Amino acid sequence: MNRRALAISVVVLLALRAGALADNDQDQLNRAKAALHGGRYADAKAGFERLAQQGNADAQFYLGRMAAGGMGVPQDTARAVSWYRLAAQQGHTEAQARLGSHYLLGTGIAQSYVEAVRWSRLAAEKGHGGAAYNLAKIYRKGGEGVPADQAEAEKWGKLAMAKGFPDPLKASPGEPTHTPEALDIFKEGQQYYKTGDMARAAQVFRRCADMGDAACQLQIGWHYDTGKGVARNDAEAVRWYRAAAEQEHRVAQFNLGNMHQLGRGVPKNCRAAVEWYARSSAHNYAPGLYGLGRMYQFGFGVKEDRAKAHAFYRQSAALGDHKAREALATFNNFVWPDQRSRDTYLARVEHYFGTINGCQAQANLTRTTVTCLVPIIDWNPKTWQDC
Repeated sequence: MNRRALAISVVVLLALRAGALADNDQDQLNRAKAALHGGRYADAKAGFERLAQQGNADAQFYLGRMAAGGMGVPQDTARAVSWYRLAAQQGHTEAQARLGSHYLLGTGIAQSYVEAVRWSRLAAEKGHGGAAYNLAKIYRKGGEGVPADQAEAEKWGKLAMAKGFPDPLKASPGEPTHTPEALDIFKEGQQYYKTGDMARAAQVFRRCADMGDAACQLQIGWHYDTGKGVARNDAEAVRWYRAAAEQEHRVAQFNLGNMHQLGRGVPKNCRAAVEWYARSSAHNYAPGLYGLGRMYQFGFGVKEDRAKAHAFYRQSAALGDHKAREALATFNNFVWPDQRSRDTYLARVEHYFGTINGCQAQANLTRTTVTCLVPIIDWNPKTWQDC
């Protein structure tokens, strides 16, 4: 074999080896993603870390997601940002969008409108609706280092709406702000909350809630709602949620809608639930949009209107709500919009059945009688949390 033929053979062998390695990386990535979806966080973390150390941007992004959500690891927003940055620097679109959002909100990193624009633009230029939505919001009013620019705001707003997002330029009701005194108390409560001292946290949040601070009212309402640090009391939860909701706190409005829909602390009332979901939706709050969409899809408290429901689901899904994404996937009698949606839903079904079987197997092993309270797939969604 001459030298030229030998060189070509070596190149072909290297190309084949690179292809095999790439296929192997993709297989490892898929396995780690499946483990994450199935709640096997230790396996997911191990799989992603092996790939991340080799510079795999997808794996770095997923490690960021796990850190941000506290999935199998302590919740650590700063660490999530670090992983997002590594992936974003390699051109990972979703990581760029999330990094931009963290800079915009100042979560896990110092707030910077300049950096928020930089990373959001990189993702938006590749068609990312969420990044475009953030850019439009920034340019609408401007921020430190970024002057307001109506033309840019409208440009990115159009892209965001084309991707299913609400109109980012539409004014929403003003949300409540902290007084300096209440803010100091709220931060103190957050410190106790983060260390897991729920009793102390509830005591502190109650102090600023009594001062009329909406965020503190929401928080103490949550403590009564969940029984964390205080005895569970639905009526008290409703009282505090309502106090915050009347001040246009969007999360409190959504929570109050849930309480009315489920009849917890108040008589079950679909119309009241619709009203509070609608007020939450006015702030473009994804869970509120999903809740309102569901009420319109099944005619709970309002006249059934599938077109409205679909529009609300689209907006909620675009803002990242997973329930809304599932609702879209099953909206038209299980006509799936794409293969991924179908696979996601069927995987969820298998996960539920696997959890039931595992629960029963454990009961058989310990020879105890248990009720395996796992959601059963109901092929008629109208009965889900029926008002």
